[in-house]
Amino acid sequence: MFLMIGSTTLDLLNRDIHAMPTLRGDEFTVDSLVFCEEPLQMLLGGNGGIAAYALARLGATVGLGSALGQDPAGDLLHGWLHDAGVETRGLLRHPTAATPTTTLISDRARNRLAFHHAGASHAYMPADLPVDLLRQTQVLLIAAFTLFRHWRPQGFAQLLTQAKAQGAITALDIGPAIGQPVTLAEIAASLPQVDYFMCNAHELAICCGVDETLAGSAAGMAQVLAAGVGCAVTKRGAEGALVQLRDQATPIAVPSFPVAAHTTIGAGDSFNAGFLYAIAQGETPVAAARFGNAVAALVVASAQGALGAPTLPAVEVLWRS
Repeated sequence: MFLMIGSTTLDLLNRDIHAMPTLRGDEFTVDSLVFCEEPLQMLLGGNGGIAAYALARLGATVGLGSALGQDPAGDLLHGWLHDAGVETRGLLRHPTAATPTTTLISDRARNRLAFHHAGASHAYMPADLPVDLLRQTQVLLIAAFTLFRHWRPQGFAQLLTQAKAQGAITALDIGPAIGQPVTLAEIAASLPQVDYFMCNAHELAICCGVDETLAGSAAGMAQVLAAGVGCAVTKRGAEGALVQLRDQATPIAVPSFPVAAHTTIGAGDSFNAGFLYAIAQGETPVAAARFGNAVAALVVASAQGALGAPTLPAVEVLWRS
């Protein structure tokens, strides 16, 4: 079983706006109200929820450790995940905290503003994860370091230790770099327990004190590998991904698949799902990164975002092309 530990969020998306509104007090004015030609979309969000959903669509057995509120938004998200085949015993319905939501506003140049309510993510506790779910885990992804406050850092460290002790493959995604971002000093003690360290170029830059260029990413990956990680993976959006094993001198660039992007929301988390699925099938990290790129490409090309996550045959056609 795959186990995804991460946030599950209802994303509310207003896109293709001509220009962002201007603040003009509490009245509607010509430039404080903008008309949206496309309707509001409700999408599956969150680094745990998206990865779990994408894995289920690939046909994997996957559990999700996350938290929703006992509200209509939580009902909607729970239904989407359950219908896709995600094991939801680890998906807490918190009695007082609301379902996490992110309102996203993007213009035609793909500039994006986001308004996030963490809700149940900030209330989720290590004790809320069923013990038997972890015991069944063969591949573990931790992807909510900055959002699951009660797990940081000791709860995550214990989770990694237990997973490694039972022979599971372990992966850590340090994103998103919000609130109090992850630093290398904070997680250094746990990195020898991490088989695959995953993040985007921005998150790596903040974590390791480097810039977001290719050279900066290479320097950051070298720091992470020196701290004990087995393999470092840096996601670079349309440029694809960088992959480096501990015994390699430099990263290997794995190009992305060119597609007409409808939205970039969920690309990185879908990549994580595809990468780990391929690793579990015995693929090399470079081949797995190519597989992850294929999953991400099909998600960003879908009008449904993460809810348009592809099935295995669709990914294999693109992956082998």
